[in-house]
Amino acid sequence: MKKNLFSCGLILLLCLCLLVGCVPVEPADPTTPTDPVVPDMGWNSDVNIIPTPQSYACAETVKPITGFSEILCKVEKDETIEWGIEKLEEVAAGEGAEKLTLQQGEDVFFEEKNAHEQGYILKRDANGVTITAQSSVGMLYGLMTLRQLCAEAPATFEIHDRPQIRFRGNMNTLWAESGVWSYDFGDGIEKAKQRLKDAIDECAMVKINLMYADAFGFRTERFPGYDQLMTELSEYARVRGVRIMVGGYGMGYGMSAHKNSYMGQVFYNRESYPDGEVYKCIGTSDKAREHGTCLSNDALTDAKIEEIRTYLRATGVNMLYLHNVDDDVLTLKLWMNRCEDCRKRWKNNDLRAADGAAGAFAAFYDRIFDALLPEFPDLIICPVSPGYSYAHSTNNSNFGKSCAFWSGVYELMEHKENCIPMFREQFYQQQVFESSTPTIRFEDLHKTLPSYSVVYFSSGDGFYSDNIYTPSAAYAVFMKDADLVLCANGSSLQKPTAVANAEYLWNPTDSAFWNLELMGNFQKQYDHYNLFREGMIRPDEIYGEDGLLDASCERIFGEAHGKRIADIYRLQGKNGEVPIFTACNVELWTNYTKVNYPMLWDSPVGVAQQETYRERFSESAIVTAKAAEILAEVLAADDLTASQREYLQFMYDSAELYTELCEQLTRYMDLYIEADRYFANGTPYGNDLCDRAKTLQSEALAIIDELKNDGREAFDPLDGMLVRQEELFDFVAYCAGQIVKSIETNSRVPEDRRPPNIRDWW
Repeated sequence: MKKNLFSCGLILLLCLCLLVGCVPVEPADPTTPTDPVVPDMGWNSDVNIIPTPQSYACAETVKPITGFSEILCKVEKDETIEWGIEKLEEVAAGEGAEKLTLQQGEDVFFEEKNAHEQGYILKRDANGVTITAQSSVGMLYGLMTLRQLCAEAPATFEIHDRPQIRFRGNMNTLWAESGVWSYDFGDGIEKAKQRLKDAIDECAMVKINLMYADAFGFRTERFPGYDQLMTELSEYARVRGVRIMVGGYGMGYGMSAHKNSYMGQVFYNRESYPDGEVYKCIGTSDKAREHGTCLSNDALTDAKIEEIRTYLRATGVNMLYLHNVDDDVLTLKLWMNRCEDCRKRWKNNDLRAADGAAGAFAAFYDRIFDALLPEFPDLIICPVSPGYSYAHSTNNSNFGKSCAFWSGVYELMEHKENCIPMFREQFYQQQVFESSTPTIRFEDLHKTLPSYSVVYFSSGDGFYSDNIYTPSAAYAVFMKDADLVLCANGSSLQKPTAVANAEYLWNPTDSAFWNLELMGNFQKQYDHYNLFREGMIRPDEIYGEDGLLDASCERIFGEAHGKRIADIYRLQGKNGEVPIFTACNVELWTNYTKVNYPMLWDSPVGVAQQETYRERFSESAIVTAKAAEILAEVLAADDLTASQREYLQFMYDSAELYTELCEQLTRYMDLYIEADRYFANGTPYGNDLCDRAKTLQSEALAIIDELKNDGREAFDPLDGMLVRQEELFDFVAYCAGQIVKSIETNSRVPEDRRPPNIRDWW
């Protein structure tokens, strides 16, 4: 009683203080969900559902569901609901004494965020099982939850569930948002299509409703059969409540600097089209300022719109990731560089003004939507940059500029419902003083920008790292108010990561597995984030027995083999090395957009780096070989489905190949260290050094011949999962040969070195 009186008094005091303005308002704790309309009924962690429902209560008694006496559908049954029933009957096709009723309801629960569009109420009581929803997708999600419950269903239960984040996405490409198709295993477009359909099914069953499928650009028929493939995938995904997203440029075109990487037309600022003089407009670098950045050139904008229109018609895609200018920091310089026509149309130098930058960009997006929405009414565009910001590199002032700019654009736009501005991952505002308490950046953004999205480069993307399991979507708690979060991972060999994304994007604040501790400090949180996403921090609730990893693998590969396959994703070398399944790999010290091979013999590196490279390759070889052993063990079983066997066989073949690659790289570094010591300080090298180098060169060339004759050929112009295979073995062969030349000519860098393989941005 005293505690209650004290609480009431404290609340009254706080209210009075707020009225007179003497108490600062602290930001809400993001781990505390808003009060639900339906009271929390309690969570029973013994029942394993992914993603964790928002509200769940059940009896302790278990009564499995093997089938239903009747499925009574009181709503109009469309393809989405029919598919959901079909998937349910895969696990509950027998005879049952109770009926399943699908119905539309007007419960107050459906007034909660995203509940009308995707929410459902699932009950089991004496009258049977009932799913209540206001949409086909909501009904589908109720069916998918019921599908998970059937085998160990409580005798009675009640679930009120809806997503916290409206659009929840996996990025099924390699190298960040570039367009390397991770489902192209080199065995033809038809098999890749089936794998992609399987992936869409897997997305829908764990309530992932967005697949970033391709980039970068809007060129149709970029390989034979492309348009038809994308059309089939778009329709297949639509039935399952999944949107297909494709990335490209609205302006800037920086990716075009990468040979063969950009898949669309590169537009320039031209006085007239198509052959007028090129001029400079907004942007920071001189070269970038020429590449389609002008916002007052209506003919330029119309040409871009026509390219996008043609692409949408040909592919059925209805969600675009649209890069503009490609600057993470929004600076006044960018806008001050505008051309004279832009200055006449938008006179104000203010980034947020209606007659300044915000007005110019709002007009640009509205012009696109005015042209496209009549034909594609459900189109959603996520504009990325200028000023997409990044947690570590963007200071508080620049983040504030981005917030102000985008809130100005949003206020001025007519088609707000179709536009969701996109940012990079953010955590806390950076601390200016040690004693300050930083606010959460996205909470600050949300105060001025009602709708926003996040592309979350959460590791395992082939650009920042290639960890095959990265549950870093747990950091989505910082993005819980976003309308869309796209995790830049979850590619073809990261199926358990895709399930982790599903868990935390649906319910970022209250997972039944593990929840992130909010530290209230930018640097501490950022340091934890980096260790966590690299797999150096491994909570038992995720990585341990019956944790999220085990549960994910059991759902994907079945109970008989799930935990053993999870062991592959747990493997780790002494410095955090993980199994290698693709040569598109940061773990092998390559990088797509910078110097590809920093351990090139022709470009000497220091002693410490040499030892680091050598150990990295050696540890990678060890864990990749262990992965191959586990896969061989699982493949020996006779209860795998055909699709599981095909998929795991590819993983096994990849593990075998990259074990060999890592072992060759280790031997190369042994040669490198030995030869470099000789040239650095005269340390004698072994008499057989050249023979060992020639042997290594011969073995690497032999692997290249095998790869050329193994029957695999990618349809993806960027080579899909076969990317860089031959290139990396060629690197080993070349460097081993260069060491021989150096020894024979007594020259540290041979005169006939080939040019370094460097890909610069612009």
